[in-house]
Amino acid sequence: MTETQDGPIVFPKSDALVSANNALPNISKIAVIGSGPCGAAITKALLAEKKFTKIDVFERRPTLGGLWNYTPLKTQIDPTSPVPSVDPNRVIEKVKVSSEEFYESPVYKFLDANVPKTLMAYNDNPFPADDALFPTHEQILKYIVGYSKDIEDYVQFNTSVTELVPDGEGWALTSQSSITGEVKTGKYDAVCIAVGNYDQPFIPEVEGLRDWNTKYPGSVIHAKSYDEPDQFKESRNILVVGNSASGADIAFQLASYLNRTIYKSVRSENTLPAGKSDLIKDVPDLDHFDAENKTVYFKDGSSIDKVDSVIFCTGYLKSIPFLKSPHLITDGQKIHDLFRHLIYIKNPTLAVIGLPRFVLPTRISESQGCWLARVWAGEISLPSLKDMQKANAETEGDERTHHDLKYPKDIEYANNLNAESRAATGDRGYQAVEWDTEQCKVRASIKPLKEAYIKYLSETHKRAKTIEELEKAGYFKFPETF
Repeated sequence: MTETQDGPIVFPKSDALVSANNALPNISKIAVIGSGPCGAAITKALLAEKKFTKIDVFERRPTLGGLWNYTPLKTQIDPTSPVPSVDPNRVIEKVKVSSEEFYESPVYKFLDANVPKTLMAYNDNPFPADDALFPTHEQILKYIVGYSKDIEDYVQFNTSVTELVPDGEGWALTSQSSITGEVKTGKYDAVCIAVGNYDQPFIPEVEGLRDWNTKYPGSVIHAKSYDEPDQFKESRNILVVGNSASGADIAFQLASYLNRTIYKSVRSENTLPAGKSDLIKDVPDLDHFDAENKTVYFKDGSSIDKVDSVIFCTGYLKSIPFLKSPHLITDGQKIHDLFRHLIYIKNPTLAVIGLPRFVLPTRISESQGCWLARVWAGEISLPSLKDMQKANAETEGDERTHHDLKYPKDIEYANNLNAESRAATGDRGYQAVEWDTEQCKVRASIKPLKEAYIKYLSETHKRAKTIEELEKAGYFKFPETF
């Protein structure tokens, strides 16, 4: 038993077990929390090991596909995020419209991928040739569900995990059915958390924001509650806060469909692909909100009055509300004490998959899943506790950027995991995609490639299906460095 700031944490036998011989106790029964793109990948890797007697997957939604289950009815409910929204431990509940209940998805009506389908695909599972080069959310859902069919019999749908606690040499997991209300507790040797990163909206504290939201209820939303430009057709001035993927895309959609000026508050340069419009006016970082005059002020002293709608595209908080101890999350910006952004250092029978940002989630989860499955199967030995702590401490970045793996770090990370996985078992078990020169060439060119795709779609009203189509039409050319 190990004492931490959160109290005692039970570790199988002792921390010295990992430190001394790098071995884990026998792991037979495993729980996976979440059956989205990351949960499906780790589950397939675990099944391929053929060494575990029980694998249970818990999924709160009624179907496979995770967040890609688009929920258009969210436009018929009041915004679900508190304003501001800074609590990573808030439990996300179902919302209800008439007789339908569902978990709100961050997917919006005209969302498509920011990554070409050739790089989104799992190993030996290509997207259909007729799908768009940057697939629509409908195409992505169909693809993810098809890939996940092999795990369907292992999934307990409509079942939320309400509590996960260390128990003896394993974990006690309590779940509840949203259909029957039945509560169950089961014991597992290891648990992988695959709940994703797009559930708990982050809306920062800004001076005057609370008063503004109180005086003009519904005027402030998070990108998670955005669906389509028609939601804002009656608004005079619209302010989008944030300049990353969703902020840039939502501002472009609003400007294109509403055909009027959209203000976008920018703190830093966007390195991700985005459509361009002369109707998007960049303004500085927020300073404060003046509810009395319905005016928003910025850091340089400039302002916009008569602001009717504010859309915060400020990302999401890391959130595992059912895990109280060990206490892995403080302010929601990072998950603490993870070796390789994946496995809990003080008790490697707990893992969190799919954490890194600026990566391709399907590819990363596949590589992580293969490696984790082999660790839990006893085929890969972990470094000592001291060495894992040292490696985690040396990870670059502050709290907010700790899990960032911008290209080419994402490639290096995945291929290192892949190499260790293959060294452990050769061709046996699940195999992740190995990044080769051609794929790296595309990976390095995603921003100009997606922007060429957007321009091609805007001018021809056709969705390109291949890179070659864009090249032949004169919209895209690979940099000569490749």
